[in-house]
Amino acid sequence: MRYKLLFCAFILLVATPAIAQEFSPIVIETGKPTPSVVKSGEPFKITYRAKFFDTVLIYEEQMQPDSLALDKIEVTGLEIAKERVSNDTLGFVNVWDFTYTFRIIQPEKGVYKIPSFNFIWVEKKAGVTVEETREKEKLKEMATDEVGIGYVSSIVKPPPLDIRDEIVFISPIADGVVLRRWAYAILGIASLLVVIIVFRFARQSRVGQSREAGPETVVETTEDEIVNAEPILSPQQARKKFLRELKKPQEESGLDLVEKLRFLVRSLLLAELQGTIRDSMSENQIYAKLNGLDAKQKKQVGSKYAVMIDLARRLKSYQEDIDLRRCSLNPVQEVAELREAVFGREREVIVCP
Repeated sequence: MRYKLLFCAFILLVATPAIAQEFSPIVIETGKPTPSVVKSGEPFKITYRAKFFDTVLIYEEQMQPDSLALDKIEVTGLEIAKERVSNDTLGFVNVWDFTYTFRIIQPEKGVYKIPSFNFIWVEKKAGVTVEETREKEKLKEMATDEVGIGYVSSIVKPPPLDIRDEIVFISPIADGVVLRRWAYAILGIASLLVVIIVFRFARQSRVGQSREAGPETVVETTEDEIVNAEPILSPQQARKKFLRELKKPQEESGLDLVEKLRFLVRSLLLAELQGTIRDSMSENQIYAKLNGLDAKQKKQVGSKYAVMIDLARRLKSYQEDIDLRRCSLNPVQEVAELREAVFGREREVIVCP
């Protein structure tokens, strides 16, 4: 029985340090380097996480980069992130992350180890101020783990040669914005030209269709559409030419004669009624225009209106014969009537200028 008690006492004496170490008020966790492989002069970071109770007071001033003396390693910076978390078993726990920035200052490449260093702390008792704890309590240390990191070679690019000697070379290729503006301008000009060409083509087509319109096609025009035409011959010269052409022996017959009479009558009407009809009008339009004049417009035309409307009616008839490929007139009688009508008008103009 005596030996059993001695054995139990021995077991308690051996286990007491292990239990005390397991329930330490502070724990230091060492993180991994970021990045894990560095080149010459490239910095890297390692985070050391300290977890401790409120009874622990860490000496932050002794954890600064200037206080760490590491062989072959330079400490260039420190960031501290503080957090207080709640644990169901342990209660409130302080979690502080000490993120150090390191840099290897050795020329040799290979695998380096960040040596272990100590966190300096003291145990603060309840009811004791921080100042009293710093004065009375003995400093304690908690070591970190070693961390390995790869240190590799890096190719240093030579500085670019500046051979321009302050000369600014202008690129032969224009800027993209300038090219885009030129493209828009060319597209706009091309579109405008296409619209103008289409408009003129459509206008010419309408004029051609109006000239080739059938005998029943009548296009009404207004007084605003009257354009003062400048004929090649004066009215008097046109009448003389008309009578001179009718005095000649008529070698033509049939549709050829009708075509010639249509040309002579049309030319005379254009010369006599300049400002009332225009050259772009078809034969049907000329007749419709003269037949649709009101009393005021007829008075402006004067006494020649009766002769002109008769010539316009004959002109319309000529065009109908040409369109239908027929000849419905008596050539001898038609020429005589035309000469009589125009000769009488000529004689009236001479007597009553």
